[in-house]
Amino acid sequence: MFGLLRTTLALMVMVYHLFIGILPLGTYAVFGFYIISGYLMTLIMHESYGYTLIGRYSFATNRFLRLYPQYWAAAFLSILLITILGAHVTTSFHKSIYMPISIEDILDNLLMAFTAWYPNSINPRLVPPTWAIIVEIFFYMLICIGISKTFLRVKTWLFLSVCYVVFSYVAGWDWKARYFPVAAASLPFAIGATIYFLSKNEQLMKAFNKLPLSARSLYVLFLSNCLIWIFLSRENIGDFVEIGFYSNIIIGSLLAYALVTGGKIIEINKNTDKFIGDYSYPIYLLHWQCGLIASFIIFGEAFHELSYRGLVSLIFAFFIVAALSTIFIFGLDTHIQKVRKRIKANKSLQRTLVPRAAEL
Repeated sequence: MFGLLRTTLALMVMVYHLFIGILPLGTYAVFGFYIISGYLMTLIMHESYGYTLIGRYSFATNRFLRLYPQYWAAAFLSILLITILGAHVTTSFHKSIYMPISIEDILDNLLMAFTAWYPNSINPRLVPPTWAIIVEIFFYMLICIGISKTFLRVKTWLFLSVCYVVFSYVAGWDWKARYFPVAAASLPFAIGATIYFLSKNEQLMKAFNKLPLSARSLYVLFLSNCLIWIFLSRENIGDFVEIGFYSNIIIGSLLAYALVTGGKIIEINKNTDKFIGDYSYPIYLLHWQCGLIASFIIFGEAFHELSYRGLVSLIFAFFIVAALSTIFIFGLDTHIQKVRKRIKANKSLQRTLVPRAAEL
């Protein structure tokens, strides 16, 4: 249900980093990912794995297999680029892409353990966007433990998340405190978990479906809101720019709910939607490296900028990231998926056998 949306969000991040460079395009996408993850992780814990010890273990194992093999492959590509082009080239393209030397830096990059209040501040990061994946992993662990096991817990979580945002304004913190830290991501994750429970309310679903808020219209509104605030952001409107940020969270939440309750952005079947969605993660992991390769091949230098040559480089990077993502999906992830399915199948068998054993 989320495949097309997830890949749209990944491409938004790519265009932001490699071309436009104006915050709404990237920040809106990342929080969109968080909302989706909050819903999906709550869904699969409730309906696929359960809160038994084996259920939690299976969930954690499958999350590891989903995230780390492709991450290691992307990190290896960065190492190749550093080795071939030199750190002076890669760091001129992105300040985080250079070889980890110390044991701490090596472990950070091997384990994707960029743990700090601002995880994006830790360098080197062989795959720069992974600071947000660390945030995701933190909430995966909380959801696995049971933070979204009941609606009461989720409502409490949502309330505390709102309190953090309000406190950040009262304390005079700048916008970064409401975006980069783990605590900032609590709000969209809690919203995603809330959507799971709201989707079980048939009366609410019927009332929502009567509104002129189709998944398609909300998707267009989501993108339009982003474009509007990209232009407004260039006008130096200060803190008012955050109106667009929180409007985006509201629109993104409504869009997620519309998709969960059966809406579609376009008329495609589940398999096609999943196939499109499979590209979101490798695009997210690889877009910096592909942008570097594209600019260096075409122009002989590493750069990303809002210009004609920046656009040419971006277009070439699209082709490179599509090719490498396809290799990642069919050459790596497809084989790992087989292992993940076996783990999930064993868990499903266990869920059916336990009640029967209890009856005996």
